[in-house]
Amino acid sequence: MRRIGGCALLALGLAAPAWGQFDDADAEVPRVLTPARLDQPVSEVPASVTVIDRELILASGARELHEVMRLVPGMSVAKADGNLPSVSYHGTQARDQRRMLVLVDGRSVYQPGFARVDWNAIPVGLEDVERIEVTRGPASAAYGANAFTGVINIITRDPRDVDGQQARLRLGNNGILDTRVAAAHQFGNGAWRLSLNDRRDDGYDAGVPPLDTGDAKRVTTLNGRSVWELGPRDTLTVHAGGSRTRLDRPNESGLDAIATYRDDSQERTERAFLGLEWQRQVSPRHGFKASFYGQYNNDDINLDLCYQDPLTGALGPGGGLYFSRELREHFLANGGDIGQTLATAAANPAIQSRYATLLASGGGPFCGIGYLDVREDRYDLELQDTLQLRPWARLVTGLNLRQDRARSQAFLSGTAENLSHRLFTSLALKPLPPVTVNLAGFWEHDEISGPHFSPRAGVNWELMPGHTLRAVYARALRTPDIYEDQARINLPISGLSGPYGDRQGLLGWDPAYFFITQNSPGTLNTERIRSRELGYYGRFAVEGVGGFEVDVRYFREELWDLVSGALNPFNFEPDNDGEVAHRGTEAQLSWRPSGRHLLRLTGAHIHTRAADATETRFAARDSASALWLWRFHRDWWWSTAWYLARDYNDHPFERLDAQLGWRQRLAGAEWEWRLQVQQPLNNQPVVYSENLYQDDQRYWLTVSVNF
Repeated sequence: MRRIGGCALLALGLAAPAWGQFDDADAEVPRVLTPARLDQPVSEVPASVTVIDRELILASGARELHEVMRLVPGMSVAKADGNLPSVSYHGTQARDQRRMLVLVDGRSVYQPGFARVDWNAIPVGLEDVERIEVTRGPASAAYGANAFTGVINIITRDPRDVDGQQARLRLGNNGILDTRVAAAHQFGNGAWRLSLNDRRDDGYDAGVPPLDTGDAKRVTTLNGRSVWELGPRDTLTVHAGGSRTRLDRPNESGLDAIATYRDDSQERTERAFLGLEWQRQVSPRHGFKASFYGQYNNDDINLDLCYQDPLTGALGPGGGLYFSRELREHFLANGGDIGQTLATAAANPAIQSRYATLLASGGGPFCGIGYLDVREDRYDLELQDTLQLRPWARLVTGLNLRQDRARSQAFLSGTAENLSHRLFTSLALKPLPPVTVNLAGFWEHDEISGPHFSPRAGVNWELMPGHTLRAVYARALRTPDIYEDQARINLPISGLSGPYGDRQGLLGWDPAYFFITQNSPGTLNTERIRSRELGYYGRFAVEGVGGFEVDVRYFREELWDLVSGALNPFNFEPDNDGEVAHRGTEAQLSWRPSGRHLLRLTGAHIHTRAADATETRFAARDSASALWLWRFHRDWWWSTAWYLARDYNDHPFERLDAQLGWRQRLAGAEWEWRLQVQQPLNNQPVVYSENLYQDDQRYWLTVSVNF
């Protein structure tokens, strides 16, 4: 590295003294928007970037959006809970992916109340995606809190680039049945497109714990985009859509010991959004953008249970003690210790009296329904100005105002809000032709965490045409979500019948709540990360063997003040005691030996140290992917992909995919046929030892017609 650095400095010393310029000299290098909010060649951005375009999506054969993330080096992808995908860059916790920002056309789908990304419910079909830009590394300097470890920016297709209609049907084993209808139309000064997608399957459906009750899902998404060219300088874009999902959910382990399910649980969700974006090209060197979006998320899980008598273990009226005022008071008197509360309940006179009242009621088993309800709303307004100050200097500045609201009786005992104000700037300089300097900062203030600032600095040196070294330093943060800061857990019961309808008389209060309650202290600090990166980006054009594109990243990351403890009703440990250190190397290579072949390889080797074992469960030391696309005939193609992760919580993941595709013109329409097979190469558990539900093989046939 010293020799390379010395050569670089010598090259800079011999370079012309004039300041460099931003021009089209790098026109062949892929350009991205996400890392610095600027249109830049990949060789000049202050981060490692993975671009997944439509060709890669097609070659992967992916059926669901989260699957294509396996093509990103360092990305952890698995289904730790059956039909709930987990996606995390430099994975730590397997179930709570709180540390990565996901955008769809600039709109955050990171849910504000409960710090998560629901990959099932993102209202975008894979066919609607134009490209995905993944910024690998902290990006709070460009996008604020929660762009902690990286940013996934999903960019949908511009309706001006498509026209016509499409219908699609997919059939496969495990109950796979997917349908799609889409239409697009161009008119005088604009265009629109609209798609409706329905995805359903029976999941793994292994019939073994924890999926013995099934893990089927059904997801319906609606996505629309319209563009109007209001004039030669003004463009208005409208984004709208939503989704509905229905997921079979496994039994809650904490409830299995005290209750019997009358009916299987299901999680039902609804999403809707509306976004407006106005862009004005003030001059060739000056652009302005104003955007606004509103969205809501509504989730509900039903728990239909009959409760066992805590003293005898049998079903009966004594099960009502779990929802009695006296047991709640006893729980609080025991400092929230569940085991101590239940062990000493029989000796408490007030509980004995309540128990006698329940037995005397003459009722049968105590059964009712609990709902884990969450509703989240967000309104976001952003203004952004892009200015080329000089031929060698470009500046982005902007401000943002965001209102988040979460409502949940079960988790918040009502409604909580958070208002945030944000200012950001990003400056790209070319002090010398081979050098690009990127400086960025993001200041924000919210009602939970107060003011904070995230900086980033990067330098890119082009040692010779097509070969660039990169050095980046960044700090970022993740603010506590509304639930972490303001949790007030009270789980009510409804649907009581017979004498139990008299809650006040038989349970001591109305409404009646489960005896376990948890309250957040409201004192959590922001999670923090410091990252240092050295990278290399190169493009090779070798006569006879085609072109190569290579990106290599060496990094060190320190994360501290992490919220690592469990935050569920049975185990609630909100603190900032977690610490994690990552160091490692990532690489990605694309090779096009000819127009018929594409080979893409990725790999990552990461050492992770953590103060809490929960922060290493989704951290694979070694991971890799290989994808090969071969267009062996004008209308036929073959692709195969291999994925490896060693290990997720000591359990390796390895899979081989294969796809055969064919296009033809028939009856004035274009038909496309694709056969996809996924073959696991081991039968290891998925993340957790009890998840022994990996199927032997999955396959499906997709038929699409465009007309």
